[in-house]
Amino acid sequence: MNKKLWCAGLAAVLTITMASSVYAKEAVGANVDPANTEMTDETIVIGLSAEPSGLWGSGTGKVENETQIIDAAITDTLVRVDRATNEVLPNLAAEWEWLDDTHCKFVLRDNVLMSDGTPLVADDVVYSVNTWMEYSANSDTGRYLADVSSEDEHTVTIGFNTIAPDLLSMLAWSNFGIVSEDEINALGGPEAADGNPVFGSGKYRFKEWNHGQSIVLERNEDYWNPDYKGYFKEIRFTFTSDASARALSVLSGDIQVAYDMPVSMASTYVSNDNVNVIVHTFGQNTRIWYNMGPNAGATADIRVRQAIDKALDFDAIAMVGTAGFGEEVHSAFPVESKFYNEIFTKEERAQDLEGAKALLAEAGYADGLELSIVGMQDQSPVFAVIQENLRQAGIDLTINIVDTAQFVEQANEGKYDLIHVGDLLEARYPTIFSSLTQQLIDTFCIGGSKWTTPEIEEKISALIQEKDEDAAKEKAKELEELLKENMPYSHTYAEMHAALTASDIKGYRTIERGFLDCTGFYK
Repeated sequence: MNKKLWCAGLAAVLTITMASSVYAKEAVGANVDPANTEMTDETIVIGLSAEPSGLWGSGTGKVENETQIIDAAITDTLVRVDRATNEVLPNLAAEWEWLDDTHCKFVLRDNVLMSDGTPLVADDVVYSVNTWMEYSANSDTGRYLADVSSEDEHTVTIGFNTIAPDLLSMLAWSNFGIVSEDEINALGGPEAADGNPVFGSGKYRFKEWNHGQSIVLERNEDYWNPDYKGYFKEIRFTFTSDASARALSVLSGDIQVAYDMPVSMASTYVSNDNVNVIVHTFGQNTRIWYNMGPNAGATADIRVRQAIDKALDFDAIAMVGTAGFGEEVHSAFPVESKFYNEIFTKEERAQDLEGAKALLAEAGYADGLELSIVGMQDQSPVFAVIQENLRQAGIDLTINIVDTAQFVEQANEGKYDLIHVGDLLEARYPTIFSSLTQQLIDTFCIGGSKWTTPEIEEKISALIQEKDEDAAKEKAKELEELLKENMPYSHTYAEMHAALTASDIKGYRTIERGFLDCTGFYK
């Protein structure tokens, strides 16, 4: 298996190297087209990879990616984030102010209508927040909420249980869509609303759900924001797990958008004039984490970790991992983040096999070392490159490809030497570096306890709580320099999302975590 994986990885490197130099600049990014200005009676069909089990995840605690995409169209949040600039902007809340470190007061707009025709009022926000705290207490949706109160019909204060200024940015996530108690009660309660989501004040409204076939939304003709224009009257979602089938459906004209495509597959369509290839980052960098927990073996020795880092060809790893659209990363934060600092230079990251061998010999492994890496099938080509890099330094790496359930189980039990996962660090959410914060490891971290110290946790807390963004950037640098010194991981590349659209479709936009914003498409 290992030999086959290496051959596949090498072929991928060669193919992508040639293709990227010709085609990469022709791919289209997200959030780059100007906003639409027209409205039509047309329908757009979007192919998703799976059918959601429900459509109100924050009201039931069952949040799925597809749920969030659809939920973001039918509900609005208090604030929104400009994904091109990361700026927090008004939405249902016209303005806000922090009353103290943990309480933020929001003033609501007075021209917003809910789906039942009643105006948005503070009690709707109170109900929504209380619902998040009740049904989603163990998720980002409710974990950091402490209390909520209304001062009058248009003023509401939300209290948090931790100091984190960037929680304001998190309130733009689709999990935090506002509904009213009357809407939900009219539908029969949260569970019933999950399957028949006629609620919210979003750009589109729920129309019908033909289970196993499609979900249809229709444009909200009473939407509060006159600057927004929904080009398509209806949005129809279909579900096909086979990515190649979704791609062929775009080419045949059966659908106009194929969402959630493997980047490597999407890259093969760049030269096709009948489709647009969308490739974009979403704020998450991947890292090879070293097991430093109770079950750690050789990777507990920093010399071994440093040797592995020196042995790796990060250019090749990034080339395969991003299908030629991205480069190696030099910071935990993505380059578009306000808190990005270049912690490594490209020269520091250059492959140094002799240096790696010397460190291994110093650690007592001059005659070789056997390690393992755990991952899922989609990362096989990346692991093959890593495997060959380490072989050249005298490390025999076994690649263990498992399914999702096995991956989570083995990772959380520390049954690995290396593991390849990422952290979402587009902002300073309280879950930042969850794998390095002991209190978050059990609930947020795939991979269990990797490595942490009181000093690291103190620096993380200081970074999260800092109000001044310039000072926060310096704190981020201090933290990353400490991590660089101790090397609990090796940076690899920025994760990417990919999609295909029909050639005449514009307006590809995203919401949190790079998920699709289905409301911005136009011709």
